[in-house]
Amino acid sequence: MSRKPRQLKKKKKTERNNNYPTICSDITVNDFANNEIQTRFRPKKASINTLMNEVKLLQVKEEDKTWDEKDDDELLSDLTEDNFPGQKGEQSRGGERKTNKSDSDEGANYPLDIWFIISEHIAPEDVGRFAAICQATYYITTTAIFWFTLYRRHYKWVSDLPAHLTHWNMNYTKGLRAAVVQSLYFMYSPFSSRLVGEKPLSADPTQLLRSQCVLQWHVKVGTLFKYFFKFAHPKQNKDYIKYNKENNWRKDALVTFNPEDGCYILEATTSSVCGIPMIIGEYLYHAGLGVSTNMCNHRLRLSMVPAHLLSSSTSSNSRKYQVPTTEVILDPVSDVKVYPWWHPRYYKCGFNTNTS
Repeated sequence: MSRKPRQLKKKKKTERNNNYPTICSDITVNDFANNEIQTRFRPKKASINTLMNEVKLLQVKEEDKTWDEKDDDELLSDLTEDNFPGQKGEQSRGGERKTNKSDSDEGANYPLDIWFIISEHIAPEDVGRFAAICQATYYITTTAIFWFTLYRRHYKWVSDLPAHLTHWNMNYTKGLRAAVVQSLYFMYSPFSSRLVGEKPLSADPTQLLRSQCVLQWHVKVGTLFKYFFKFAHPKQNKDYIKYNKENNWRKDALVTFNPEDGCYILEATTSSVCGIPMIIGEYLYHAGLGVSTNMCNHRLRLSMVPAHLLSSSTSSNSRKYQVPTTEVILDPVSDVKVYPWWHPRYYKCGFNTNTS
């Protein structure tokens, strides 16, 4: 059987709409909204290249403009690019935009006045966190106005408040920060409540190891005898003296002036007189609070050595060799306390530390 020859299908010619634009740059919204025939438009390569060339020419003309010919938005974008370089996005292979930001470009610098306004609402226990935010906040914590404001916000009358910490005597800037911190432990309840629950014989004298005894004395209170030893960490004292020599011309150095920084007072209460040697100028080599030989009382033992016999570290390996020490033994003791420089009892131990 003979097969009929295949008839070739003729492709229908679609008539193009003469009203449809052929140039990409001449397309308007009206052409699409009022178009009767819905057709897909694909611009030619030539028209795309023409459009790209026109855009490049416009960019070159915009860059050649002087500052007085540019709009406000253009000037703002130029300033942003100059002040924050390296923040333009880079196109990755996957089409995602990546930003190149260095560590120095992160964050924003706020005016100092804003930080001063915020500092008026900082709680005393958050002063350290506030100072660690940036250099501006640290500078604010070294100014007198910051500590005066903190003192006035939390001031209240306390019967046992020392005279140099009352509001009519707080008219000085030298040592202002230390004075405000001391007064807060009298007036500010979250600080004073920490000291109420201190129990007898709960102090740890080992925190004074490698510190120098700079003063010692004793007083009689009723039928009890109280022995006091003032210790100072030598490294903190050296750093403090060096800081004062280098910054004695700065006003903030007067505000942060505190010669008692790094100093502690060890108080031991006994019921009888104990003979103790002179240990001023020596360093604490060993400290122990244990039970006396009769197993009924407590005993405090302090071992003092000169500076040239002090070990380089506080580890047990450095103390395995016996060195000649000066022994201070208080037996029996009913209470042992360690007072840092900001403790209220630090200024009621029988000597005057007011440096204002």
